[in-house]
Amino acid sequence: MGTSASSLGSTASSNAATVAALLAPQTFVGVSQYSSDLQSVLTRAVQIAELPVTALQSEDTAVVSKVAALGTLQSSVNTLAGDLTSLGTLAQSQALGATSSDPSTVTAAVDGNLAPTTYTISDITSIASAASETSTTSFADAASTQVSPGGTMVLTLGSQTATINLTSATNNLQGLANAINSATDSGGNSVPVTASVITAGANENYLSVSANSPGATTLTLTEASAGGADFLTQTNQGSNTVFTLDNNIPVNSPSTSINDVIPGLTFNILQADPAANVSISLSSDPTQLSSGLSTFVSDYNTLLGQTQAQMGTTAGPLAGDSAIYQIEGAMQQIVSYQGSGAIQSLSDLGISLSDTGQMSLDSTVVSGLSSSQVQSAFTFLGSSTTGLAALALNLTELGDPVTGVIQSEVTGFNQTDQNLQSQILTKSTQISQMQSNLQLQLAAADANIAALESQQNMLNTTIEAMNYSTYGYQANPNG
Repeated sequence: MGTSASSLGSTASSNAATVAALLAPQTFVGVSQYSSDLQSVLTRAVQIAELPVTALQSEDTAVVSKVAALGTLQSSVNTLAGDLTSLGTLAQSQALGATSSDPSTVTAAVDGNLAPTTYTISDITSIASAASETSTTSFADAASTQVSPGGTMVLTLGSQTATINLTSATNNLQGLANAINSATDSGGNSVPVTASVITAGANENYLSVSANSPGATTLTLTEASAGGADFLTQTNQGSNTVFTLDNNIPVNSPSTSINDVIPGLTFNILQADPAANVSISLSSDPTQLSSGLSTFVSDYNTLLGQTQAQMGTTAGPLAGDSAIYQIEGAMQQIVSYQGSGAIQSLSDLGISLSDTGQMSLDSTVVSGLSSSQVQSAFTFLGSSTTGLAALALNLTELGDPVTGVIQSEVTGFNQTDQNLQSQILTKSTQISQMQSNLQLQLAAADANIAALESQQNMLNTTIEAMNYSTYGYQANPNG
């Protein structure tokens, strides 16, 4: 992708500081009575020389504004293209939603392409929980009471094993908890458990160790010596979610969220109930269609407003730009798209246009569609290659961040900006040198004028002295 508008603005700002330094007014301390006039000559000469730079800066500001406006349009064009693609995806999946007959026990979510059907979940004998054990004994002081006679213990979680080495300073309950929390197996992999100290009362402290993930496993902590005693209880080694799918398929999972049994469908088991018989029905959900259309309408209106802001008597920096007319053409294709069947146009889905072209959606139209009309709506929306959703390709050709029409313009404007910035810096450098040279010349002229003024004063004084001595006349007796 080419340079962004923010990057251009940063570059222009940096160059502007350099240009300002180059064109900073230079002054000299004059000694003649005409020094202020000479300073005015210097200032005026620089102002005239700066006129081309000012013109270039104005031109570059316009270029940066165009890049910023194109960037905004590019983002909105791609957003609208994404909305059309999402509507096509929704149509392909038939906007299926999952409904549970007992949502307090089981819920489900569709996240792939499925067909309308019904599944049954029964015999939920357990749900996944994390292993969690405590020390078999309590300790008087968590920071000082020794916990391991040999100072070496072995932590096991499932297939992972870690050796815990305690020093004289850490051979206590808190030191053990810290060591467990940072434990790694022989492969350097962290053991996913959490240990903490529980204070049940005065001089009664226990170690609590829990697996970070649910599922039946092995969680033990023992002394490293042969036949070392168990440090933890063995009362809660975790559990899996166990149930029967469609009355004959046993499922055993270490998670309560199960997405690897039916591709595209996730079951969420919320509680155990051996007597449960929960139906999960997959059917088209009109609210998904309404939501997708609502997003599409909102983003269409945003893009329309941005394009209209570049037209008319108050047009923005992209007035007359070809990209505006291409975007407008792509949007017109969307508005005028015609399908076949029960749903033939956007208006059949409750979308209407105002006098200014803005869309509005009546969501009750979609909610009132029959099952066959909903299926026709999916056909109208189509896919990436058919129906309304296929028009996303026209927008992508405009907004693609690498090959799109808008990006091509941005790249061209970036080059123009670089050229203008180079010209501005070159001319500013020339003006700075001109100003320095002229300042030296005027300073020399001022010094010459001051010398002449001094000679004039001496001559005047001599003439006055001669007049006085010869004629007894003093031109300025008070002088």
